[in-house]
Amino acid sequence: MREGHGRARTPAAIQRLNDRHSSAPKAHSNPSQGHSPLEQGLSPIEYAALYGHGKAVLCCSIAVRTRGMSVDVIVVSYNTRDLLRACLQSVARAANEIENLHTFVVDNASSDASAEMVRTEFPSVQLIALDKNIGFGPANNRGMRAGNSEYLLFLNSDAELTPGALKLLVSFLGGNPNAVIAGPRLEYPDGRFQLSCRRFPTFLRSLWNTAGIQRRLPNQFTSLQSWLAESDHVQGAKIDMVSGACFLARRDYFESIGGFDEKLFLYEEEMDVMLPARRKGKDVCYCAEARVIHHHGASSGEHQASDASLYHLYRSKYFTFRKHYGFAYAFLTFLADFLVFQSSALLNGLRGSTSSAARNASFCLQGYRASSSPRTSK
Repeated sequence: MREGHGRARTPAAIQRLNDRHSSAPKAHSNPSQGHSPLEQGLSPIEYAALYGHGKAVLCCSIAVRTRGMSVDVIVVSYNTRDLLRACLQSVARAANEIENLHTFVVDNASSDASAEMVRTEFPSVQLIALDKNIGFGPANNRGMRAGNSEYLLFLNSDAELTPGALKLLVSFLGGNPNAVIAGPRLEYPDGRFQLSCRRFPTFLRSLWNTAGIQRRLPNQFTSLQSWLAESDHVQGAKIDMVSGACFLARRDYFESIGGFDEKLFLYEEEMDVMLPARRKGKDVCYCAEARVIHHHGASSGEHQASDASLYHLYRSKYFTFRKHYGFAYAFLTFLADFLVFQSSALLNGLRGSTSSAARNASFCLQGYRASSSPRTSK
């Protein structure tokens, strides 16, 4: 087994971490108070895994047989025909790894002939062609309900499975009964590492990012950063959230939370489906051995920073905060965001310079107002 940087870690070593975690202080304990590596008999790497930056423990990475296990692969498509083709080709290759593999494409009324391409080139794929764009989460729900496999692989249309990736993810969940979701190592098309694991958003993390402090102090107060550093992407790590670009989930868990919340059109789906796992005492884990290529932002148009994207970014943020943390928490987060944007816009105006702050303030306000209303596709 290997960690994110290739350091070998045996199942016995990982089990050693989990055994020690039962008697070790929680992640927020002060390791200097009688908990040195030597006193605990831990190697520096094991010690860091227990106490470093919120990585409390590791899941035990045990290889299990994937024969007889069934997987439903669900791909939501929206105007990404060429990327979708490459995605489905990678899934077709993975069919040799899993005995019972079923693929569902839910097309959100694409205008680029994506649906026709699937019908023509991938006749074994079950296509669910919608007559309007209902959003990312709701479309995934349509795919989930169309199948009945034990495992669900949610795969972006701009992502591609590398050989063996799906088998490794299925084997990982099969060997870790308490884990309900596992995410792979994401890579850019040129092979570079792509951030794959996040911490749950909070008021302070939101303010840290909105105020731009995260950009100015990238190596300071790392616990306030949304994304885990590359060095924290450790094989088998139990983390808050994996990227929604690709993750494997147990069907029984997803059905227990009602699937994706259909009031969310786009963004923050990861928090909405993975925070309940933590509260249920279940694990979300990172499987670095499984590699997936991700053309970041292509399936959502993030690179365009469109008005619709900004609207849903803020609406989904305040909706999930209200849902999981309460009204007051969501309001305070919105108020802090809005005041930061307004102050920045005012200062830039006085300097005679332009910025995106005023635009962000506008969509921040629109998003908050809409967060308590029924979902709209905008």
